[in-house]
Amino acid sequence: MSLTARDADVIKTYVRLGLGVGVVASMAIEPEDEKDLAVVEAGHLFPSHVTWIGFRAGALLRGFTYDFIQLLAPHLTRERIERILSAPTPRRARS
Repeated sequence: MSLTARDADVIKTYVRLGLGVGVVASMAIEPEDEKDLAVVEAGHLFPSHVTWIGFRAGALLRGFTYDFIQLLAPHLTRERIERILSAPTPRRARS
């Protein structure tokens, strides 16, 4: 039998209930809150994934948006994102 859940907290609850093992992203693990779980790094078992972050050109990004982007890609600082936003973009080809 196998169970599937998209939410890391649900997966961790299944594990706590003794329903097996769970696979979650490392960002879903809070060492202080997961002391009752055995955490094993398994990144070598799974292929890398690419995540795209998109937002409307000219949009005003709020602080929590910058924070979220930095959680996904720590190298994208607020200053770097602002430079990207202010860079010229190629015009779309007309059809």
